[in-house]
Amino acid sequence: MAKKEIKSRNDQRPPTMADVADKVGVSRQLVGLVFRDAPGVGPETEAKIRAAAKELGYRPNLAAQSLRREGSKYIGVVFHAAETSTYEIIPAIYKQAAEQGFQVVLSAISSDRTDLEAIDEVIGHRCDGLILIASTLSLTRLQKLARTIPLVSLGRRLSTVRCGVVSSRGESGVFDAVEYLISLGHKSIAYVNAKDMLDIEYRLEGYESAMDKHKLKKTIVSITGDFAEPGGALAADKILNLEQLPTAVVCNNDQSAFGLVYRLQKAGLRVPEDMSVVGYDDTIAKQEFLSLTTVRQDPEELARAAVEDLAARIKGDKYLSETFLTSSTLVVRASTCQPIGSKD
Repeated sequence: MAKKEIKSRNDQRPPTMADVADKVGVSRQLVGLVFRDAPGVGPETEAKIRAAAKELGYRPNLAAQSLRREGSKYIGVVFHAAETSTYEIIPAIYKQAAEQGFQVVLSAISSDRTDLEAIDEVIGHRCDGLILIASTLSLTRLQKLARTIPLVSLGRRLSTVRCGVVSSRGESGVFDAVEYLISLGHKSIAYVNAKDMLDIEYRLEGYESAMDKHKLKKTIVSITGDFAEPGGALAADKILNLEQLPTAVVCNNDQSAFGLVYRLQKAGLRVPEDMSVVGYDDTIAKQEFLSLTTVRQDPEELARAAVEDLAARIKGDKYLSETFLTSSTLVVRASTCQPIGSKD
């Protein structure tokens, strides 16, 4: 009997935004955009949402809308849980956000959680703006998102989206790494190119520019799919099958460099005596067991640029797209040395 009474009371509760979303088959955030008269919702979808709201008797909460206009003082950060480069960037974002008077809401992308699901979560927390770290969303979706909420893309360069863009200078960082290897006496230098990695073309550009400058033959080892440790191991297999082994390899990131080093050592090669290896990011590279020469992108610098740009967009001081390229610095450790035969 008690269960029936509870059910009856629940049936009498006022309809919510979630009820409207369920009826139409869209996200609650999309319903919110319609009743805030915000852009980004197609006319057909808007009509369906308003019709469903009328049928259910839903009325938007005007007090909540007023609070939204005043701002929540939260910024959302959407990131990939598996990427080690976020381990230092996220704490740096917390620090920079606090200095700007914001708190942070994190939302992770994983193998069973999509970009859109992660973004919907932070929008649902009424965040005033978003930082998307290495977002893989299509340009069309990013363009629509940037029209509805202040946005910064961190780690992916965008030219057709009205948002802030923050990335390290991958081209100059890899260029410096190759120059360093050449200064050690290396002439046969390979580059691991992860085709599916965002902005990889800029790091590849740095490799090609340095090799062309010294008129050296380029060896580009391309991999698809996973660009972390498994990708590095796959690249090592391809390198081991080359007619002539390079004396040095530059990898697309630290994780792939780790996988490559492991596979080379399993094959009986010594790093760096038989083959020098360089990574990028300076995440796991600094671990004592690996001690990997790498290119460091400064997490504090990346976070500061991202948060300051987003804060300006939230305040209305910025609207058009703007790109900030932060420093990339070569850090020399134990995974590189002169090639055998070049030592005095």
